[in-house]
Amino acid sequence: MSERDDTRAARAVLDEVNLAHGTRFRLLRRFDDGVQSGAWLLDGEDGRRAVLKWSPSRSWAGQIERAAGAVAKVRDAGYPTPEWLAVGTGTGGFGYQVQASVPGRSPDRVGAEEARLLVGLLETHTGLDPDPRRDWSRFVAEQMSGHPDGLRRQAAATGTAGRELVGVCAQLLAAYGPVALPTGDLVHGDFRPGNILLDAGRVSGVVDIEALGSGTRAFDYATLLSAEDLTPEAVRTLSDAGTRVAGPGVPAYCFVQVALDLTVFVHRHRLERGIRNLSTLAERAALLLSRAP
Repeated sequence: MSERDDTRAARAVLDEVNLAHGTRFRLLRRFDDGVQSGAWLLDGEDGRRAVLKWSPSRSWAGQIERAAGAVAKVRDAGYPTPEWLAVGTGTGGFGYQVQASVPGRSPDRVGAEEARLLVGLLETHTGLDPDPRRDWSRFVAEQMSGHPDGLRRQAAATGTAGRELVGVCAQLLAAYGPVALPTGDLVHGDFRPGNILLDAGRVSGVVDIEALGSGTRAFDYATLLSAEDLTPEAVRTLSDAGTRVAGPGVPAYCFVQVALDLTVFVHRHRLERGIRNLSTLAERAALLLSRAP
């Protein structure tokens, strides 16, 4: 979609938002480089800023609406994700949500201090359990026990780096055998540095949370470990913290799911930076393998 068409689509969605909710938000600009949906800065009639998120995938609309209740639940528990001001599905079948704008910016690089903040945040996921019917632990278990070959084949078909990663991941799965994944925690589902806002030495916001559910917070640790710009000290800190959740096998299993799925995703969308990061994923998988009994 061209930039002009992208803006036109966002304006159309916002027109429906304003009509459905009696609001008067004004579109300012897109301020992310999201692949699956855009984030657009809005100006309200009271001068306060907000953010419009909408998805061009009609199949995702139901999840956006479903997530609203879970977002309210975790916010009531003190979790720092912005308030959702409006949520719904437009006449074209596209899901949307408007959230409050909060101060802060995503870290360009996660070092020791950022890792400490993120571990502190991830530990607040413990027992939060926002949506037991959307269980990320069950999803990972099904992928790794019932359908792992399909994801492995797709990842291996992406090229040499993909095949090398699949090889290390296969060793990682074999090293631990069947693993029972705990549940009952909040799982963000895409817990990456780009979805975390920091301000004045604290986490000011957690965004892009539409996929949230229940499961084990080890999945979010594994997702964070797949990020590109982590210092070696940050990798050790996050890996150690993930292991403390339920032993080394749980984050290892979660990392295999995250890494293989990410490999397929970046190739499908031709994301060159992500494709270049596949060697880093293999290195992180090898690190987890080194901790196997």
